[in-house]
Amino acid sequence: MSNSPTTHHILIVEDEEIIRSSLRKLLERNGYSVSDAVSIKAARETFDFSIFSLVISDLRLPGQPGTDLIQLAEPVPVLIMTSYASLRSAVETMRQGAVDYISKPFDHDEMLAAVERIVSSDRSLLSALQTQPHNLALAGTSSAITKVQHLISKVASTDAAVMIIGETGSGKSSVAMAIHHASQRCEQPFVTVNCASLNESELAVLAERCSAVGTLFLQNIGELPLPLQPLLLRALESCQCRLISSADSQLEKLLAAQLFRKDLYYRLTVVTIPMPCLDQRREDIPLLADLILRNCSSNAGLDSDAIEALSHHSWPGNLLQLRNTLQQAAILAEPDTPLSAAQIGIESVAASKASIGPHFSLRPSNESFDDAPAGLSLEDYFTRFVLENQENMSETDLAKKLGISRKSLWERRKKLGIGRKKGHDTSDRASATEKN
Repeated sequence: MSNSPTTHHILIVEDEEIIRSSLRKLLERNGYSVSDAVSIKAARETFDFSIFSLVISDLRLPGQPGTDLIQLAEPVPVLIMTSYASLRSAVETMRQGAVDYISKPFDHDEMLAAVERIVSSDRSLLSALQTQPHNLALAGTSSAITKVQHLISKVASTDAAVMIIGETGSGKSSVAMAIHHASQRCEQPFVTVNCASLNESELAVLAERCSAVGTLFLQNIGELPLPLQPLLLRALESCQCRLISSADSQLEKLLAAQLFRKDLYYRLTVVTIPMPCLDQRREDIPLLADLILRNCSSNAGLDSDAIEALSHHSWPGNLLQLRNTLQQAAILAEPDTPLSAAQIGIESVAASKASIGPHFSLRPSNESFDDAPAGLSLEDYFTRFVLENQENMSETDLAKKLGISRKSLWERRKKLGIGRKKGHDTSDRASATEKN
């Protein structure tokens, strides 16, 4: 066995002493570090679940069932073992999120193979997520992104349909690609379809070509017009490919307003992966910033004030905004000179404290655009463009120029408090959402 004793720390939760002791000895003989507990209550009172690479639990425990550990230990994978073996309990256990299921009495080789498969898959996937350029969004060690990484490791080996929910620019496409590259379909084509611009003729072509696709990524599924949704559902009936979809947090509201078909939603959603916004994973920002600068071949680097400012700045455009901001600063930077907060176009933490006083806030100010830094954020750019062009452009033209859907234009207007002029066309599906 290649594992060193401290490489993987495993928790056993089992109330039968003979089984608990036997399993502990088996794992320790094969190079794992092991802790144990007789119940979930004892485990919670004694251990921090985040220190473990894997939890192995009996299904039936005093006080609480072992499946309760799936949520309690998340994102740490949980392997369930039980002497009450049946197909029904196995399916139910996996449905609740267990990474695997083993019947007691278990074969030693079978148990070791399952444990090695789980920890090795997790180790190799996390390593890939940290090093592959297209998975920049998944780099980091924050609890928010670690949860996403572990969810990917659980779902990648299956063919379950996945729905990725997150804000614009948070990296939903990166999650989809990570699942594909970690799956058995990685050698087959990965095809992205932007549902915001999908039409009936393209749907017909999609239905014909689905069989040649390994993974079909339905991007922005919430923006698919209602009349096209039954056509997509029909196109997917004979589809043999892996289905991954992405949407923003408005999808549930569309369901409630009957603007998104429930049968299509359930066809596309077996596992849901919530992608955190950048504000929910601030501790990852220094690493992400370094990777962004390296990917754009910049030797500039960041000074300490810039790193602190980046970590405290509000990023409504998430990773996309962070990347655009740093790429612009790197292009304009002096060679081999660390970038300062001012060069990046954001206010340093020290300056913010000095100007606002002891009860300062790091939320964006409502300053005029004439006073804004030269390096506009995506939010600033959107606001300026809309205000300057809404008098002589329709909503459709504005959305087209910005490269977004009319629904997204309406949502951003609402978020930023930019009202529409009376008389503008409001017949789009986003307006229907607003009325509902």
